Amino acid sequence: MIEEYVRTVTAHGVPYNYRVLRQSDPAPATRDEPVIALGGVLEGMHDWAYLEEAVLPRASLVTVDLPGLDPAAFQDGDGLDLLCEGLAGVVDDLGAARVNLYGYSLGAAVALQYTQGRPERVARLLLGGVPGDVTDEIESHLRIAVGCARSGDAEGFAALMADGLLCLDESHHVHRRALTRGYLRRFMRNAAHVPRKVDLLATALITRRRPLHGGLSGVPTLVFCGGHDHLHPREELLAFAATIEGSRLVTFPDCDHMLPLQRPEAVTSLVGSFLLDEPTAHVGG
Repeated sequence: MIEEYVRTVTAHGVPYNYRVLRQSDPAPATRDEPVIALGGVLEGMHDWAYLEEAVLPRASLVTVDLPGLDPAAFQDGDGLDLLCEGLAGVVDDLGAARVNLYGYSLGAAVALQYTQGRPERVARLLLGGVPGDVTDEIESHLRIAVGCARSGDAEGFAALMADGLLCLDESHHVHRRALTRGYLRRFMRNAAHVPRKVDLLATALITRRRPLHGGLSGVPTLVFCGGHDHLHPREELLAFAATIEGSRLVTFPDCDHMLPLQRPEAVTSLVGSFLLDEPTAHVGG
C-alpha cells in the first residue's frame, strides 16, 4: 500500500508545500535516500505520476510546489537563492541524511545550486532540460505570456507558452510534436487560472537573468536533454556538463524541451537506472 502525506515548510516567510509518497511496507531493498523531483515553472507536486512505478519500489518519492516569490524579497534581483533555501527546508524536514535529486528546467537550476552548496546532502543528481541564459527575445515572449494570464487571456497565454517551449521547425523530426502541442495548450489554459504558477513564471524570469554556472565535484551527476531543445542547445550543454566532475550528457535526438511529455518512458528509465541503480532500458546517445 502507498502512503501519501503533504507538509509545509517556510523559508523567509514563504511557504513551500511538498508531497511524500512511500510504501507503507517497504521492501528490504528500499533506500533511506528519497528521490526529490523538482519540475519546471508550471509543474506542481501532483504532476509526477509517471515516476511513481519506477521509484516507489525502491525509495520514497518527494515532489515540491515551488512558490512564486515577491520580487521585493530578492537579493540582487535573484530569487534562486530563496528557492534553494526552500529546498533545504524540505530536505531538513524529511530527516534524511542524503537525498537523490532530479531537477528539470527551472528545477534543474534549483537542484544544481542546492547541490553546489550542500554536496554532502546529495547522493546523486539528475539534471534535465537545464535552462540556458534568458535572451531578450525569450524574456519578452514570456513577459507577454504572463501579461496575458494576468489579464484573463488564457487562450493567448496557452498559445504563447506552448509555442515558446516547443521546437516548431518542421525540418527537425520531433516525436509526438502535434500531440505534445495539443496537450500543452490544454495544460496552459488551466495553468493560466492558477496564480501560484503564473507568479512562479514571473519569478523565473527574474531568477534566470543570472547565468547558470556549472562546477561540481564529489556527487555523481547525469545531464540529459532533447536534441532539439532550443532553450539550451546541446553544444552549450556539453560544455556545461564538462564542468561537473565525472558527469556525462545523454541526448534524445528526436525531442525538444518537452522531452518528459514526448518520451516519459526514457525519463523514467534514467531515474531508475541512474538514481536507483536499476538496469537501464531506454537511454539515448
